[in-house]
Amino acid sequence: MHRRNPQSTRAFVATMAAVVVLSGCREKATTGPSRVEAKDFASALRSVSGDQQIGPVGAALTQQLAVKVVDAGGLPVEGATVSFSVRAGGGNVNPAANTSAANGLVYGVWTLGTSLGAQKVVAILTNNFVLDSVSFTATATTGTAATLTLVSGNSQTGRAGRQLAQPLVVKVADSFGYVKSGVRVTWTPGGQSGTLTPLSDTTAADGTAGANWKLGTVVLPQTAVASVAGLPVVQFSASTTPDTGRLVDQVAGSGQTGPVSVALPLQLTVRVTDQYGNVIAGEPISWTDSIVGGGTVSNVSSITGANGTASITWSLGNRAGAQFLRAKATAFGGTVGFNASATVAFSSVLAGNFTACGIAASNNRIYCWGQNDAGQVGKGTFQNTAAPTTPVASAADSSATAPYLHARQLSGGRSSYCALTTAQQMYCWGRAWGGTGTSAVANLLTINAGGNAPIAINFIAVGEDHACASDLAGRAFCTGVNQEGQVGDGTLNTPAANLWMFVALPPSPFALSAISSGSSHTCGMPIFNPTPLSNSQVPWCWGLNNSGQSGNPLSYAPVRPPAQITMPLGLGAPTAFDSASLTAGHQHTCAMTPAGAGYCWGLNAHGQLGRGNAVSASSRDSIPQAVAMPAGVLFAKMFAGKYHTCALSTTGAAYCWGRDDYGQLGDGVRMGFNTGNPTPQPVAAGLSFRSLSLGELYTCGVVADINSPTGPSAQAGTIYCWGDNVFGQIGNGQASGGNAPVMFPTRVAFQP
Repeated sequence: MHRRNPQSTRAFVATMAAVVVLSGCREKATTGPSRVEAKDFASALRSVSGDQQIGPVGAALTQQLAVKVVDAGGLPVEGATVSFSVRAGGGNVNPAANTSAANGLVYGVWTLGTSLGAQKVVAILTNNFVLDSVSFTATATTGTAATLTLVSGNSQTGRAGRQLAQPLVVKVADSFGYVKSGVRVTWTPGGQSGTLTPLSDTTAADGTAGANWKLGTVVLPQTAVASVAGLPVVQFSASTTPDTGRLVDQVAGSGQTGPVSVALPLQLTVRVTDQYGNVIAGEPISWTDSIVGGGTVSNVSSITGANGTASITWSLGNRAGAQFLRAKATAFGGTVGFNASATVAFSSVLAGNFTACGIAASNNRIYCWGQNDAGQVGKGTFQNTAAPTTPVASAADSSATAPYLHARQLSGGRSSYCALTTAQQMYCWGRAWGGTGTSAVANLLTINAGGNAPIAINFIAVGEDHACASDLAGRAFCTGVNQEGQVGDGTLNTPAANLWMFVALPPSPFALSAISSGSSHTCGMPIFNPTPLSNSQVPWCWGLNNSGQSGNPLSYAPVRPPAQITMPLGLGAPTAFDSASLTAGHQHTCAMTPAGAGYCWGLNAHGQLGRGNAVSASSRDSIPQAVAMPAGVLFAKMFAGKYHTCALSTTGAAYCWGRDDYGQLGDGVRMGFNTGNPTPQPVAAGLSFRSLSLGELYTCGVVADINSPTGPSAQAGTIYCWGDNVFGQIGNGQASGGNAPVMFPTRVAFQP
């Protein structure tokens, strides 16, 4: 088809305009056409671009809306008016109306409305009436992420190290509140605030993203942050409580050392925590879940405070050495142990044949160690022990106010031991006299001599198979085996078990100030009485005299009834011997003069009489002979053992003589088996002793000022022992066996 020249419209319009001008030069006509403009030829509107766009709500579309005004021939029309009308979705087009350019084009910028989905704009070509219209459509999507808000999971409370019950949830939306999916959210825990899973995520269709929060292990306020690039962060907080996995730990108080029966200076303290170390308040603690050693606590139970701790004071028991206490958190069963070492200081020591005992200075309780085959250690068992442990226990009886004895004096023989208590009661344990039984705990003995009421005892002396005692009036009583006359009643008849016999001494006012028993004999020192002088300060002895130990030079037969010993020339009444110096050994006896000279009589097979001369197995003497005193030394006290003898000088220096095959003399020398040294030898180590006590093959002593008092509650000293240790009688914690004696003075264990 033939197309119209694109310039035809303009030419036609121009021609018509010239006609009008020329006619204007003419006479005015009465009728004629009105003025015609180019826009008047607009007849159609064509869509050029901008249809079917997609864009965020409320935002201008990236492509302008473009329409073209054309005439009937399809040629562009200039100056025609086109308006834009929003028909769906809101929003606006700018400009809302405009005229076509020379190319017929009209443009508008479409800003979408705030409704999601389909939106519509109509471009309208108007003159005096609507000539044509074109529709544009667009799809409005959500806008860019504009807000990050907290949805749920804030302000939870959880246990340390555990995941919170609810996840943390945030929501991302555009500025109009439409949720945004696919937006990357980053999760970051605060310091010590545990972990978040996942660390990053994208929002779901509903605009939300979440993370699980496993709290940190500290009981502190914890935080977590959700963030989206370009937006303010959202912070979560959580409160933390200790976890359920609980522990009880020792804080202070273990490893202390203190005296038996005394409160330790530092309190025991425990702390209850969870497994992460967070303290737990209000936890009940039992302090008596286990106590080894007999101790007590200030409170049997307590509650942990705000810092998770609880404390009590531990008073140690009577067991020397290791003690133990276990505390328990009763709610969950956790336990913690405390160790302590209990010390005991002694005021005196007794060395029996192979068992030694000491009296504690603080409370007068008795601790024994060594051989225990007959229960002579007195702690309820029959096992040997190489150190002082538990005190001697008394058998249950109505008069006992405590299970342990409080002794003022001890005496022991081969396997029999007795204590005189501070209440003047006599308790004995070990082998019964005559071998009629054993007891591993102390039993109360009552002396009813001659059918009289119970006698108040003042002193006890235990031999090998007999025992003697004296009362406050100085009367003596004995019981046990009497085949050698050692009961002292003038017969050789053994009395019934626990039947005590009066010793046949001169009648009142004669009285004994001291008694001492050997294996099968006993000697007593009379109380000084100027009338008759012949009885003063000369010992009386009774019992076995086969070696002259009972002091009868006329016969080695048993001495019965008791008789005064024969004194050597130069010694006699009224001041023969010091009244407190009498000491009886196995088969010999010793005493000393008030001037400090020592005298001994009886068996001398090992040099135990100390005369300084060679001896033989049959050497003996029934008359006291002077000890070969060290030059310049005066004796203050003497002590007889089974086969050796010792003395203390006035300065407390110890000297020993006699059998020395197990180092019992303490001079560091071990002589041949069953041999000894007849000359007093200084005990090594230069210690100063207050008292000594001699067993069969060993020696013990209390190191203290020799002038300090002895007896109940006396000043504490330190016990040292030396010699044979086959049963642990040295008390150093180890039984070394018969071929490994302790050659030098050694501290008994568990002393401070």
